[in-house]
Amino acid sequence: MKKIKFFTAFLLLFSAFSFISCDNEPIDSLIDLGSDVDNPGGTVTGTFKVDYDGQTFTATVTQAIVNTDYIAITGLKSATGEFFQITIPNGTVGTYTWSDFDGTSNALGLAYSTGTAESAYVSASDAVGEFADEPSYVDTAEVNIVSLNSTTTNITGTFKFTGVRFGGTGGTTLQTKVFTNGQFNLTYTTNTTSPTENTFFAKLNGADFTPTNIDGFKNSGIISLVGRRGSVENIGLFLPDNVTPGTYDISFGGEYSGTYILNSTGEGVFGGDSGSITITSHDVTNKKIIGTFNFIGTSFFSPATYNVSVGTFNITYL
Repeated sequence: MKKIKFFTAFLLLFSAFSFISCDNEPIDSLIDLGSDVDNPGGTVTGTFKVDYDGQTFTATVTQAIVNTDYIAITGLKSATGEFFQITIPNGTVGTYTWSDFDGTSNALGLAYSTGTAESAYVSASDAVGEFADEPSYVDTAEVNIVSLNSTTTNITGTFKFTGVRFGGTGGTTLQTKVFTNGQFNLTYTTNTTSPTENTFFAKLNGADFTPTNIDGFKNSGIISLVGRRGSVENIGLFLPDNVTPGTYDISFGGEYSGTYILNSTGEGVFGGDSGSITITSHDVTNKKIIGTFNFIGTSFFSPATYNVSVGTFNITYL
């Protein structure tokens, strides 16, 4: 049953970009789609909303990141922990569907997490890949970046998609959920930020893995520690926010987990199904955590394995 936990791992790809400095409170108002990339007069709000199951999801915490490598947009409902994530490689103003991506090194990212241990609903191509042979799944994904205003650092747009996952008893039942009328109007940053004194290092199949970005953040009872190299590739660790010094086993989808993300496709997600993390110290007041880790990363969709060894971290999380 190689598909059962795939979506949980796939969602962790988005987590590498999300929920860092998420302090932008949205205004529950209609999105202004009238401004364009050269018009500095557009209204900057913090709106993120989408319809599904006869209701409207309105985010209470939002984040948008826009740079030359990707666009990443997140809308979180803090009361429940449920959230949406949109990721577009090399995004600019325009309309995007799965036909615009090769499905290997580049992929359209759309996901909805229920805020529980259940797998996320994600968008996938119905022409190629894992769901091409599933007649009950029809791709409806479309993301329209209407405006990118570099003067006001404002991004507006719309989106829709049909999310798919395997759930039910044994995790083998194909389940779908339709999301429509999605819209966002957000202030963006060019990258996530983290304290410059943070350190993160590991060996990846014996070679040094030296991140270009090191981030730590706490959300919904979980501390996420991510060392990212370039726009997507990253090693991530996920552990309870009340963790105390000690050594803990890493397992795929477990309370203590690790991932290696090679690229933005399902085949590029490798979850740690063995290994350990040792917490040397955890200063909850100052949000500083120090430790070591190792794990073997495997994938349901690739025969490759990645040995993450001699890992160390010293991170102040947000």
